[in-house]
Amino acid sequence: MNIKKIQQVLQEAKLDGWLFYDFRKSNPIAYQVLQIPVDAMYTRRWFYFVPAQGDPIALISAVEPHILSSLPGERVLFRTWQEMHARLRDILPAHATIAMEYSPLNAIPYVSRVDAGTIELVRSFDVEVVTSANLAQRFIAQLSEEQIYSHREAGRLLIAAKDILFAQLGADLREGRALNEFEVQQRFVALIQQAGLELPEDEMPIVAVNANSGNPHYEPTALQHSPIRRGDLVLFDFWARLPRPDAVFGDYTWVAFAGTRDEIPARQREVFEVVRSARDSGIAFVRARLAAGGSVEGREVDDVTRNVIVKAGYGDYFVHRTGHSIGSVLHGNGANIDNFETQDERTLLPYTCNSIEPGIYLPEFGIRSEVDLLILEHDAEVTGVPIQNEIVPLL
Repeated sequence: MNIKKIQQVLQEAKLDGWLFYDFRKSNPIAYQVLQIPVDAMYTRRWFYFVPAQGDPIALISAVEPHILSSLPGERVLFRTWQEMHARLRDILPAHATIAMEYSPLNAIPYVSRVDAGTIELVRSFDVEVVTSANLAQRFIAQLSEEQIYSHREAGRLLIAAKDILFAQLGADLREGRALNEFEVQQRFVALIQQAGLELPEDEMPIVAVNANSGNPHYEPTALQHSPIRRGDLVLFDFWARLPRPDAVFGDYTWVAFAGTRDEIPARQREVFEVVRSARDSGIAFVRARLAAGGSVEGREVDDVTRNVIVKAGYGDYFVHRTGHSIGSVLHGNGANIDNFETQDERTLLPYTCNSIEPGIYLPEFGIRSEVDLLILEHDAEVTGVPIQNEIVPLL
């Protein structure tokens, strides 16, 4: 943990401190920022206050005096709840403004890790509580050079595995072999693993045909799957990372047609073009804003992307956010591209990664196009190239 960096961030934000709080590992952000081992026993409440200047203070239960021992600063014990209140009041500066893992009106539930009662307790000490949403990103979402390399490499290998799969499926269709979603999913898993990548445990790529592709989180299983036949639309959503603990995931979605280019129905072409335009509009907005020296909030990108689909008359069929944070876990704790499911006002910080994945989900089929976007200092880089610009004919 880098106390100096935390204090620098606090000073830049003109805050008096950051109060970390946890009960039974309810606040994973605190563990990430403070780099606390999570394998120890934590059964009682604890606080850790980092002032903008000065030494930190840990407030811990006498039942577990050993916890937070890896953190610098003074250690204060409490036995009763009355002592906990009194010690916490003493620790917090009067009339201070401090950050906590809290989101006003629960606008960003991923950040709302501190319960309302604890917020009320802290405010009762004449302390103003503000969200730590943007502060936390500096420690849990920004990627190192090595992590950025791992993401680019994951994207390169995933797209190559997809290309091999599509070539195989084309050969299968020409030879009249029977295909189904589950068998193709398992084949895709094998190709991804052969490329030297690893998937999250119990999370397999999505292979969804026709109406199943209209369900954003459809997943074929050994017992429940559909055949893939000539003339079918098939959606492929796939993700993986290099086999390293801090490696960053690549996450992409492509759609293909089990036939020739001329056989692709006009309605599917039309819907794909709308989705592609929405995807590209969101990317262009981010790049233009960054090039001009400005900052971008996740909700703004969602609005720009979604408006393309709304104006085309498909707004009711775009039922999820435009994108999510990506890190060493597939759905990271950084800013999401979202003003739909949540109101994510967090800034897209340099050296963070997000998916951009608009979709239109109709009863008869669904189209989604997903790329990943690395946010840089004054630009953004699309990974997993080349990106999809038309429905891929498998024949």
